[in-house]
Amino acid sequence: MTSKKVALLPVALCMAAAALGAETPSLERLYTLPWVVGTTPEHPVWSPDSRHLAFLWADDGGNARDVWWVDVAGGTPERLTQTPKPVVTATEDPQAAHVAAAHAERDRGVRDVAFTGDGKRLVYTRAGQLYGVTPGQPASQRLDDVSPGVHDLAPVPRSSRVVYATGEGLSVIDTADTAKPARRLYAVPDDVSIDTLRVAPDGTRVAFLETDARPVPIRQLPDYLAEETRSVAIRRAFPGEPSEHYRVGVVSLEGGAIVWMDLEGAPHDLVFGLAWSPDGQRLLVDRSDLYIKHRWIRLLDATTGHGRTVYEETDPHNVTAEWWADFAPDGQSLYVVSDRTNDYHLWQVPLDGGPVRARTAGDWAVFDARVAPHAGGVIVTANRGRPENRLAFLLPFKSDELTPLAIEAGHHEPLPSPDGRWLADIASDDGTPPELYLRPLTLRAPASAPRRITQSPAPDYLHHPWAVARYVEFPNVHDGTVLHARLTLPVGFDPKRPYPAIIGSVYSNTAHNRWGGRVYHPTWALDQYLAAHGYVIMNVDISGSSGYGKAFRQRIREDYGGVDVEDLFSATRYLSSTGYVDPKRIGIWGSSYGGLLTTMSLLKHPGVYAAGVAGAPATSLFHAETGEMRTMMQPEGHLAQYRASSPFLYSENLKDPLLFIHGMRDDTVLFKDTLTLAERLILADKDFEIAVLPDAPHGWDNEELAQTRYAFRRLVAFFDRYLKPEATR
Repeated sequence: MTSKKVALLPVALCMAAAALGAETPSLERLYTLPWVVGTTPEHPVWSPDSRHLAFLWADDGGNARDVWWVDVAGGTPERLTQTPKPVVTATEDPQAAHVAAAHAERDRGVRDVAFTGDGKRLVYTRAGQLYGVTPGQPASQRLDDVSPGVHDLAPVPRSSRVVYATGEGLSVIDTADTAKPARRLYAVPDDVSIDTLRVAPDGTRVAFLETDARPVPIRQLPDYLAEETRSVAIRRAFPGEPSEHYRVGVVSLEGGAIVWMDLEGAPHDLVFGLAWSPDGQRLLVDRSDLYIKHRWIRLLDATTGHGRTVYEETDPHNVTAEWWADFAPDGQSLYVVSDRTNDYHLWQVPLDGGPVRARTAGDWAVFDARVAPHAGGVIVTANRGRPENRLAFLLPFKSDELTPLAIEAGHHEPLPSPDGRWLADIASDDGTPPELYLRPLTLRAPASAPRRITQSPAPDYLHHPWAVARYVEFPNVHDGTVLHARLTLPVGFDPKRPYPAIIGSVYSNTAHNRWGGRVYHPTWALDQYLAAHGYVIMNVDISGSSGYGKAFRQRIREDYGGVDVEDLFSATRYLSSTGYVDPKRIGIWGSSYGGLLTTMSLLKHPGVYAAGVAGAPATSLFHAETGEMRTMMQPEGHLAQYRASSPFLYSENLKDPLLFIHGMRDDTVLFKDTLTLAERLILADKDFEIAVLPDAPHGWDNEELAQTRYAFRRLVAFFDRYLKPEATR
C-alpha cells in the first residue's frame, strides 16, 4: 500500500489573488494535464462505523484517481492506492508517441470504491478489474482474476463479502478468503448487462436490473482509421424502433434460481429505481412507460416475485423523470419525489392505502433525496431561495420544517454518515472548483463551518485571474416567460465598452452556481479563456430546464428547435439592451442538443448571430436515441413535429458563418447527419466550415485532450474572425 498525506492549503481561495499583471492560462495549458484547477474528488463512501470516509481523487491534478480515506476525528487524507502511471517514452514513430500520450490522458484510474460490510477492507475497480486494499497493509490485491468488466460494487451488510456485476453476469466474492474463487450467481449472454445492485438488509440475497439489448437493431459505422476502411457493428435504435428490454431479478447469495419480479407493463418499459424494505422481505420497483407519461411503483414479495402497485401518476405532457423513491424506516410508507403538482417535491405514500401527503412544497424543487434514519429524517437537495443553487436540508420524519445543513450559495452533493453524525459534501460555486468537505450533522449547530478535506487546484491557480459569474433574468420576447441566465463578464470589465458576446455552450440546465455551470462538458476552461480575451459569456436555462416548475419544463414538449430557440433569441435581445454588448457581434455555440439549437438559431434567425459553432449537432431527430421520445414521442403520428425540429427544412436560410465540429466515431449523433446537412447546404449554395475529428466519439470535448485542444482552437479562431472589433460581415 502506498501511503501519502497531504497538507491542506487555507480554505479561502481568494479570487483577489489574481494580481495586477497576472494572465489567464493559454488554451493549451487549460486543456493539458495536470488540470490547473485540479481534479474533482468523486464517489465518497462511508465506513459502516462512520469513522472513516473514503473517496476517489488525484492530488496531482491528473485524470487517474486513487482511493483516499480520512479519519472524521481529524487529520489529513491518506492515499491508499497507487494507480500505475502510463509511461510515454521517446520513439522514432511520432504517431506512436501521440497515441501513447492520448492513452495516458484517458486513464481514469480507480472508477468505483466501497467498504466491505464489516468495514475491514476497501474494494475498488480499475481497468474493469476488482481489487481490495486493507488500510495498514502493504499493497492492493487482485480479487477476481477471471471476470472482465467489473462494475457496480454492492457490499453485503456486516460481512466481508461483496456482490458485483461483470461483463459476464453477477458474482459474489469473500474478500477475507482470497483463496476461495468468486461465485457466479447469474451468467448473461452477449448484449445483456446487469446493474443497479441492491443487497437485502439481512444480507441473504441481491436484487438487480437486467438490460437486454438484443432486440435493438444492429447498424454499421465506418472506421477510417483502421489499416483498411471497415464497418463496425453497433446496436443502435432510432425513435420508433425496438429498444432494450428490462427485468428485475432477485437471487440468493448462495446461488440458485432467479426470482423474476412481476413488474407489469411492457418489456421495454423503464425502471428508475429499486429499494428493499427495512425487513428485507419486499422490493420496491419504480417504473414508467417508454415515454415517461405514466409512472407506477410496484411493491413485490422478494420470494415469489408477486405484488401490487402502490402508487401511480399520469401526465400526458411530461418530459422529464427526475424521480426517486424509498421506504420510510418503519417500512409502513414510502418517500417519493414527484412533480405531481407544480414542481418536484417530496411526498409520503402510506402502504395501507391512506392519502398521499406532501412533505415539501413551494416555488422551488427537490433534486435529490436520501433517507437517513439515524439523522432523524430525509436529506434533500433543493434550490429553495435562489434557482441556481443546490442546497442541502434535513426534513425530519415527524415535521415538515426543513433544517438547513449545507446552505452556502453554490452546488452541494451531501452524503450522511450511517450513524447520522456527519455529512460529507462535494461542493463548488462559480468561483471555487469542487472540493470535498466534512461537517457535523447536528440539528443544534446545522450551519457549523465545514472542514475541508481536499485541496485540488495546482499551485499556479491563485496566480491567474478568474472571471466570476452573476445571474440575470429577462423575458421571452414572444410570451413573457421569465428566463434565467448565467452571465460571465470579461476580466477587467468596463461597462462603458462594447464587448462581443457568446451565448453558450447552449443546452438545458446550464445556469447553475457550480464551477463551470454545466458539469457534463469541461467548458469552464473555454469560458474562462474567452472571458479573459474580451468576450461576454451567457448560459441560458432554456425551456425544459429543471428548477423553474413543471410548466416551464413542459414548454419543450414535441418542440425541439422551437421555443428553446426563441428563448436563445430572447437572450440576444437582452444582451443588446445592456449597453455593453455590441448587437452585431453576438455568437452562439453548443454541442449535441446544443448543436441542434445553434444550427436552428442561425437558420431561423438569419442576421441575428454573427457566427455559430455547432458541435456534434443533432440535426436529424429521426436518428436520435430512443430516449428523446420522452420529449418528441415516436415519429409515427408525430411526423410534423419531427420535421419541424430538423434543420434540413431551413437550410436555404443560412446567412451567417457556421462551423461544424464532429467526431467520426460518434454513435450518439451520427457523423452522417452532419454530412447530410452539409450536402443540403452545398446544394443551396451556402458557405460553411467543418472541423472533422477522426478518432472522436460523441464527447469530443472531454474524451481526449489533443482533439479537445484542436477543436477549441478552431472554435476560438472562428469567433475571433467574426466577432472581434475588426471583423466585418
